[in-house]
Amino acid sequence: MMMKKICPSLFLLVFILISPTNAQKRAVDSLIIKAMEKFHIPGFEAAAIYDGNIVWTGYYGYQNLEKRIPVNDQTIFEAASTSKTITAAAMMQLLGEGKFKMDDDINKYLDFKVANPRYPNIPITFRQLLRHRSSIDDNTDYLGQFWDSNHGDPAISLKAFVKGYFSPVGKHYDKDHNFYEYRPGAKANYSNMGIALLGYLAERITGQAFEIYCRTKIFQPLEMNHTGWFLREIDSSKVAMPYSYSDSLQRYQPWGYGGFPDYPAGSLHTSAEQFAHFLIAWTKQGEWKGKQVFNSDAIQTLTPDEFNLGFHTWFLYATRKGLILYMHTGKANGVSSFISFSPASKKGVVFICNGDIVNGGDWREIIDTLYENVF
Repeated sequence: MMMKKICPSLFLLVFILISPTNAQKRAVDSLIIKAMEKFHIPGFEAAAIYDGNIVWTGYYGYQNLEKRIPVNDQTIFEAASTSKTITAAAMMQLLGEGKFKMDDDINKYLDFKVANPRYPNIPITFRQLLRHRSSIDDNTDYLGQFWDSNHGDPAISLKAFVKGYFSPVGKHYDKDHNFYEYRPGAKANYSNMGIALLGYLAERITGQAFEIYCRTKIFQPLEMNHTGWFLREIDSSKVAMPYSYSDSLQRYQPWGYGGFPDYPAGSLHTSAEQFAHFLIAWTKQGEWKGKQVFNSDAIQTLTPDEFNLGFHTWFLYATRKGLILYMHTGKANGVSSFISFSPASKKGVVFICNGDIVNGGDWREIIDTLYENVF
């Protein structure tokens, strides 16, 4: 009985100590608005977590400039490549259930064969896909037509898309441009199509469409009720318009709404606050409000507490003050996103915006501003 009285007080004390004061929040607001003006970002939202709780959220600018709709706690953004953290998490659920092993040949689970044509007898594994070491290349001559245009949800199924790309009899199979010249496992090269293939592997393992699996096993349990892979899954009126700024025209240019056929690699639609629900569960060894959503051993496989070169999908980042983070960035036409956490400090930050963050220095300025000022 005594603990029931003490625990809420302790939580309140921790929350007060870590939450920004009004003066601190005004300072954060000012810094973010200056960065938005400097980098031509129309709308921006962010959330910070500490020790399993959201301790700060911020909403700035406009989700739609033409209609003058401000960003608010209902605004949904395209998350671009930070989507890959969800796809990796889905695979970790299946790993935790014993549905596959990290070093399995993926062809054990596919209905068509995938192999680097230069090394047809060397298997591609789940581990290689998760670590971007599969020797699968992104054929931009083919994929660019999808990445550079927004025309709503993709018209082609994930199965048809990946089969057409990877199967030797596929319409868009290209042995010279769909694969690198080195053998699987030899080198690391970022691969959107490798992550898309993981999404299809999840379909083969579960017998469900990937978007349905994620909705029932990740989004709904984590109360990410306004999150989805496709526009048809969400209230599209709340989706922020992607914009790029034209220096020559001195104005913002809208890209339109849409998604990609390789959607497990980059078409998540969510908000910073809802994405933070996922981050909280991930940093609490898979737990969300008393429910075990992810297997803790699988989380340690993907993002071990002790940093080493064995992590998967996530990358490492060091802030100006030396805090080491697991992180992933996202970048597509007119959208930029960031998700991160520090196992040591129990801190994490998510932000999403409908503008182009172009170079590493720009990313660093925003990331470090948040970590240095919101906690």
